[in-house]
Amino acid sequence: MIYLDNAATSFPKPRSVIEETEICIKKYCANSGRSSHSLAIRTSEEIYRARECVSDFLSANSPENVCFTANATYALNFAIKGLITKKCHVLISDLEHNSVLRPIHKLHKTKGIDYSVFSTSGDIAENIKKCIKPTTKAIVSTLMSNVSGKEIPLEILSKIAKKHNLLLIVDASQLIGHKKINLSKNPCDALCAPGHKGLFGIQGAGFLVFGKEIPTQTVIEGGSGNESKNPGMPKNLPERMEAGTLPTPSIVALRAGIEYINKLGLHYIEEKNKMLTDIFHESLKQIDGIELFGSENGIISFRFRDKESSEIASELDRFGICIREGLHCSPLAHRTLGSYNTGLIRVSLSIFNKESDAEHLVKALREILF
Repeated sequence: MIYLDNAATSFPKPRSVIEETEICIKKYCANSGRSSHSLAIRTSEEIYRARECVSDFLSANSPENVCFTANATYALNFAIKGLITKKCHVLISDLEHNSVLRPIHKLHKTKGIDYSVFSTSGDIAENIKKCIKPTTKAIVSTLMSNVSGKEIPLEILSKIAKKHNLLLIVDASQLIGHKKINLSKNPCDALCAPGHKGLFGIQGAGFLVFGKEIPTQTVIEGGSGNESKNPGMPKNLPERMEAGTLPTPSIVALRAGIEYINKLGLHYIEEKNKMLTDIFHESLKQIDGIELFGSENGIISFRFRDKESSEIASELDRFGICIREGLHCSPLAHRTLGSYNTGLIRVSLSIFNKESDAEHLVKALREILF
C-alpha cells in the first residue's frame, strides 16, 4: 500500500504516538476536571501537558489559551462565530476550504455580515489592502491551500491585521507540522488546526489558540467541570470553549505527535517534504497529457483532460495507491485554479513516503492511461 493522502489524514502514525495513545487508554483515561480521584487528576495533568506542548510549539502566549476541539472545523466555527459577532465586513482568501467559507456564508445569511474574497495571485499584501473597507473588521485565511500547496505567509497577514486593527483568524490545517509557526513573532487572534494531519495525531482532536481576544459568543454550551451553578459558560479560557468531555486519547496522541516532530526537527521535515515534492513533480510531468496545477509543500495536484479523475482514483486504488480526487471541499480554490468543473487528483506527502513511491505512481498511471 502506498499512501498519498496525508493532506486529509496522515498515515502511518509514528510508533511513539501509538504507544502513548495505548498507555492513555490502558492506564488512566478518566474524565478530566470532573472528579477528584487519582485517575481523573492524572488525566487532567496529561491534558495540561498537551496544552503546554501546543503552546510551546507555536510560541503562544499561554497554555490556557489553547482550547481543544473535535477537529479544525470545530475550531474555526468556534473562532469565527465567537469573535465575529457584529455586522461588519470580513476578508477571506480565494483558496479557502469549506471549513472557513461555510461558517462565513452562514454569518452572511443569518447576521448580515458581508465578505469579500482577496486574490492570492501576485502581491498578496497589496491584494488584501485593496479589499479593506471602513467596515472591515476581520481577516479569516488559510495559511496553506489543501489543493495546490500554496502558502499565504502568516507574517503578511499579521502585519496587515495589526496595521489596520483587524481581527485575524487563521486556518493552519495544512501548514502546521510542516513549517515553523511563531505566534510570538506573528500574532493572530485565533489559530485553528487539527491533530490528525501534519502533527501525526489520531482523529478526534483539534485545537484553537486564542491571542488576547476572548470570544464573546460560544457555539456549544454544556458541562465544563467548574462554575456549575452558572447557567452560562465560564468566562475564562480554556473552559469557556470546552463544553463536554474532552477526547483524551486523541489529545494525548496530538501531544505525542508534536514531541515526535520536535525530536526530528521541523527543518528536517521541511527539507524532506521539499525533496519529495520535487521528485514527484518531476516524475509526473513526464507523463503525456498531464496538466499540473500545484506542486508545493508536499501537495501535487493534476488532471488528465480525457479521463475522469474519479475513474483514475478508482484504478489507482486497485494498484494499492491511495490518493484524493474531486473538489477537496475547496470550491473557492478550484475556481481560482480553473479546475472547478473537473476537480483534480491530489497527491499529498509525508516524511514516511519514499522516492520509489513516485516511480510506482507514474508506472500505475501509465498503465491506466495508456
